[in-house]
Amino acid sequence: MNEKQDLVCVFKGQPFEAEVVRGRLESDGIPAMIMNNSMSAIFSTYTITAGPVSVLVNPQDRDRALELLNEQ
Repeated sequence: MNEKQDLVCVFKGQPFEAEVVRGRLESDGIPAMIMNNSMSAIFSTYTITAGPVSVLVNPQDRDRALELLNEQ
């Protein structure tokens, strides 16, 4: 991911759902990151979090990411 850009949210939900979404995006070539309000980033699927988390992508990937997530 390009660290100099502001990232945009394409999904909010529970950590296990966010992992699935991130995997789907990355399998289609879209770099994605999972973040929540209490930590800057979640690096492990075993991290315990309170509340929903967000899946973030680069702005130029937003439309393609949303299209992929809406295909189901």
